[in-house]
Amino acid sequence: MEELAGIFDNLGLDKTCFETFVKLARTKTLKRQEHWITEGNVCRFIGFVVSGTLRSYVQNADGEFNNDFYLENNFVSAYTSFLTQMPTNCNIQALTEAQILYITYEQLATLTSEDIRFVKLGKYISDHFFIRKCKRETSFLKHTAAERFEMVKVLYPEIEQRVSQYHIASYLGIKPQSLSRIKLLTYVKK
Repeated sequence: MEELAGIFDNLGLDKTCFETFVKLARTKTLKRQEHWITEGNVCRFIGFVVSGTLRSYVQNADGEFNNDFYLENNFVSAYTSFLTQMPTNCNIQALTEAQILYITYEQLATLTSEDIRFVKLGKYISDHFFIRKCKRETSFLKHTAAERFEMVKVLYPEIEQRVSQYHIASYLGIKPQSLSRIKLLTYVKK
């Protein structure tokens, strides 16, 4: 919660804005493996991960493919669905027990229409998701799997202790065996 208060402070939103947000927000605790949203549903929330680890993934005939992770102090949402209020094509699942503080689409719309200062928060959230998406797309176009792995460790500190190698490999777009080789080569170079 302290991190979230810090975000408000950095945006120049005073304590009353933070208190208004927290008063509206609800808390949801997810059990390990429980889904926060599933494909085909409309995402009606924007959340802030208070504790735990979640993953976002898409599914097709070939299997599941991770496209994001959410750790403490990150916003979590199927954001395209949230913005368009159309069904999502992804799933968000807790990898550990997780606690999320969230507000609904309608609540955020009300906040921004009643107090222009909350537009800053909306922009911050939008920028957050946009930048993450751009970094991931660019990494696939410019970097090797080994370089992407190093970037993941920076983007998601302690990811290796919190998420299985299988899920990390899926996020990197490689097989778990390839990730094992990358880790071995990295260890040998050191």
